[in-house]
Amino acid sequence: MPIVWNLKKWLAIERDIYRPSELQALLASKAGVQLSLQAVSALINGKPSALRIQTIQALCNALDCKVSDFFDVLPDSPKELTKQSKASNHKPSRLYGDKKQPKKQESIFPDPHQFPNQGTNG
Repeated sequence: MPIVWNLKKWLAIERDIYRPSELQALLASKAGVQLSLQAVSALINGKPSALRIQTIQALCNALDCKVSDFFDVLPDSPKELTKQSKASNHKPSRLYGDKKQPKKQESIFPDPHQFPNQGTNG
């Protein structure tokens, strides 16, 4: 899915913010949120692979804007959809990786069914 992340450009044009430390200070003062300089720098300088809703809300509060001002999610092109469908053999795929069955924990007690009947007492 094409994600258009224009935060750096938008900050420069709309808010005259060029350095991560400026955005960090704005987030602290206007949104009451403390993000590390590394986290703020990552938001400005590249498209994040994951983003919490609380972070988006803090950005919008601090910058007095809507998320659509600096971030768009566009639908995949028909070519990309076809490519994804072929890669998954036309079956829906999980968004967050394969669901693996949990490993069966070994019990400290032996399974009574694994031993043959020893006969009866008597």
